[in-house]
Amino acid sequence: METLNKLLSVNQNYVLVGLVILFFSVEMLFRPIVYTGSKLKHLATGLLFQVIAILLGSVIALIIGLVFDWIDRNQFGLFNWISIPFWMKVVIGFFLIDLGDYWFHRMDHRVPLFWRFHRVHHSDTMLDASTTLRTFPTEGIYFLIGDLLTCIIFGLDILSENLFLFLIIPAMFVQHASIRYPLWIDKLFGWILVTPNMHKIHHDSDRFYTDSNYGTYFIIWDKLFGTFRTKPEEEINYGLIEFEDPQKQTFWYLLRSPFLKIGGSLRK
Repeated sequence: METLNKLLSVNQNYVLVGLVILFFSVEMLFRPIVYTGSKLKHLATGLLFQVIAILLGSVIALIIGLVFDWIDRNQFGLFNWISIPFWMKVVIGFFLIDLGDYWFHRMDHRVPLFWRFHRVHHSDTMLDASTTLRTFPTEGIYFLIGDLLTCIIFGLDILSENLFLFLIIPAMFVQHASIRYPLWIDKLFGWILVTPNMHKIHHDSDRFYTDSNYGTYFIIWDKLFGTFRTKPEEEINYGLIEFEDPQKQTFWYLLRSPFLKIGGSLRK
């Protein structure tokens, strides 16, 4: 357990830099599946959003610390009221946080106000690993609220949340990378996990597919609640129709876009 805690204490910014270099190099080596415009410019757009996220990181860490300190001091939540082995509490907690993320992600798509911010991530017409970074700053806080509500209700240990947050960055890089993954990955792991091919369907411009495959790690929630979709990767058209204009792919436009009325972009 001590070794795991040391691993989770590694500065996530170092992990982020390493993943950017690794996936950028791999994508350039094997050539991206979808390539429009300058890949470096595309990466820069994502990095600018990530700079804002890093600035908010200390605030997020403070909120997490305060919430789990409150849970521990008050022994609040279901798993603090029943007897359960610690390892089981951590594992079940990981699944419950993922389930909470599923529902908050689904709300992101269905509630017009939330979609205004979330569509920044979906606006990318050139999906690659750096799309992971193209997330409006409020999104991190929004999903954190969902995570913490789950942790409070069930009285989860901070280890479940730290493990979830530690793995989410590499998982998202794998899911968004413009690498053609073999189909056997879907067959072997797709019964429970969100494979890269499954997540890319979520980035299709057709709303039928955009509003599907919401899971972060586990695809079982989509299969259970009827939001699972399949589509051959080569048939996917990435992005949103209303963002196809190259001028709407710039950092400054994307940063302002939640406050703009853009035709066809709002959920009804």
